[in-house]
Amino acid sequence: MKINIKNITWLLLLLAVWGCSKKNENYKELIKGGEIYYPGVIANANYRAGKLRTQLVWNPSPDPKIVKYKVYWNNKQDSLIVNATSHDPLDTVKVIVSNLTEGTYNFSINSVDSDGHISISKTINGVRVYGAIYAGGIFNRGYNADNPFTVDIATGVVKLNFNQITLDSVTVNTKTVITYIDNAGKTQTTLLKPADSIVTINDFKFGTDVTYQSSYLPFRGAIDTFTVAAPTLFPRVRRIGDITSLYIKNAGYPFQRGDNGTNKWGTPKDWQYNNNVLNQDGGKGGGWSWDNNGCIHFESKDWGGDGVNNGKVYQTVTLPAGTYALDIETAGYGGTLTANEIVAVGNSLPDITNLGSPLAIYKGDQNNIGGTHTLNFTLSLTTTVTIGWVVNTQSYTYLQFKGVKLRSL
Repeated sequence: MKINIKNITWLLLLLAVWGCSKKNENYKELIKGGEIYYPGVIANANYRAGKLRTQLVWNPSPDPKIVKYKVYWNNKQDSLIVNATSHDPLDTVKVIVSNLTEGTYNFSINSVDSDGHISISKTINGVRVYGAIYAGGIFNRGYNADNPFTVDIATGVVKLNFNQITLDSVTVNTKTVITYIDNAGKTQTTLLKPADSIVTINDFKFGTDVTYQSSYLPFRGAIDTFTVAAPTLFPRVRRIGDITSLYIKNAGYPFQRGDNGTNKWGTPKDWQYNNNVLNQDGGKGGGWSWDNNGCIHFESKDWGGDGVNNGKVYQTVTLPAGTYALDIETAGYGGTLTANEIVAVGNSLPDITNLGSPLAIYKGDQNNIGGTHTLNFTLSLTTTVTIGWVVNTQSYTYLQFKGVKLRSL
C-alpha cells in the first residue's frame, strides 16, 4: 500500500495548530481577571523587646508603589497599619505594638501598594514580650560580702564594694542607683555603672543607711528598662579602728591647757568641768596641771586641804550607731579616792551620789585605778553622749589621766 507523505505532513500541521489554540484558550481562562502581581517585600524584619509591648523594625520595600504595611499577630485577629514614608532600603521602619500580655508572639508583615495588591508575608517569630514575671526574677546587684566597704578614718571617704558582673547579651544591667544621707542630712544618689564595682562617697553621714536598686534590659537593644521592685539595704557603713580625732577634742597625750594662766594649775581645753574641781590657785585652776606635760588632774585643795567632792570633767559628742570602746589611761594617783569613768547618754554626767545606769562605767578607787580601762558601749542609732570623770577625793590625794582613745569596733 502506498502512503501519501504529503498528505500526512499537512494532517500533523493541522493537529498542532488546533492544540495550541486550545492551550491559549485555557490560559486566557486562568488569567481572566488579569495577571497576578505581588508588591515588593520588606527586608531584615526584627524586633526589640519591651514591657508589655514590642518594637518591630524592618527595612522598607524599594517598590515605589508601596503605600503602607499591614502588621498581623494573634493569628491575624489583631493588626495595625503603618504608612510607607520611604522606599529607601537603607532606611528603617519602626513601629510600637502596645497593650500586649507577657509571653511570646509571632508577627507577619505585608506590603500593600496603591492598587491594593498585597505582598508575600514576612514573619517575625518568637517575639518575647516582658512583664511582671520577668520583673519578679531580677535582683539588685550583689555586694562583696567579705569586704562590703572601706572607710578612710582620717577623711571619712567611703568606698562601697560590689561584685563584678559579666557583661553579656542576655539580661543586661544598665545601672545601680545608690541612695545615702550626706553630712548635711540630705538624701543623695550616685550611680554604679555596670562595668564598675566600687562607688566612692565623699560626704557620707555615718550612722545612716545606704540602699541600692538595680535596673536591667531583658536583652541588649530592648526598648524598656526594668527596675527591681524594692531597694536593698547595704551593710551598715562604719569606721573601724581609732576614731578619736574625729569626735574627741584635746584627747590627751598630752592634754592641752585651756586657760591663760602660767602656773601649774589650769583648766583643760575643750573639756567642760564643774566648779568643784576649781580648788587650786584661789579657785582659778583645777582639772588640769602641767604634770606629765599636761594631764587631767584632780587634787585635794592645796594638797593638804579638802578633797574634791563630785568633781566632773567631761566632753559631749554625737556618735553614729555602732559599737565602741573608750580607752582611758591613768597617769598617776595617790591617797584615798573614788573615780568613776563614765559614758552617759545626753549632755552631762550624773552626780556621784546618783550614778544610775549609764551606757558604760568603770568604778575605780586607790586599789584599781591604775593603768588603762576600756568602756564598751553600743548605740542603735545616732546618739549624743557625754564621756568623762566623776571624782571624790580625800585630803592629800591626787589623780591624773594621760589621755583617752575612742575606737569603733
